[in-house]
Amino acid sequence: MQAEKFVVTLANKKQVDWEEFMHWSQHKQRMSLMPHTYDVTWGEDHCHKMREIVKASYADGTRRVNWNYGEKNGRSRVVITPEGHFPSITAAAQHYAVTGNAMKDWITKTRADKFRFANEMTEDEISRRSCLPKPVMTPDGRFPSITAAAEHYQVGIRSVKTWIRGMKSSEFYYL
Repeated sequence: MQAEKFVVTLANKKQVDWEEFMHWSQHKQRMSLMPHTYDVTWGEDHCHKMREIVKASYADGTRRVNWNYGEKNGRSRVVITPEGHFPSITAAAQHYAVTGNAMKDWITKTRADKFRFANEMTEDEISRRSCLPKPVMTPDGRFPSITAAAEHYQVGIRSVKTWIRGMKSSEFYYL
């Protein structure tokens, strides 16, 4: 006897195996089943209107232009090379026409005598700045990550981050 195979029909009429669907994030599942822009068509007038809004925001100075990249990124570190100081690994890599990963290898392994970071970090600083999941303390106890806390409270990750940043900072915080 063969086991029955279940499929999920998405909003765009494509079908996906249940096993694959269950490995998707909550957001991807929700947006695939009930996208908020389903059957919405954007006319040419809408495109022109949006373009005018963006142009006006640049003209009156309200458009955000200081995106979080290079030296503006809080995790960026100054790199010292034989040819000078660079505000980030990316800037140094572009100067030497190599990839960011190659520059990082030069700094940490192959050319550490000539390439280095301006300020060395302790292990504690490195772990705080890493992209690894950070444990979160909540009224219901400790969770290994924001994702785990969000699943427990059945809310989005962004909600938990908002609670940590201020809304409920006495109850929700990073460990």
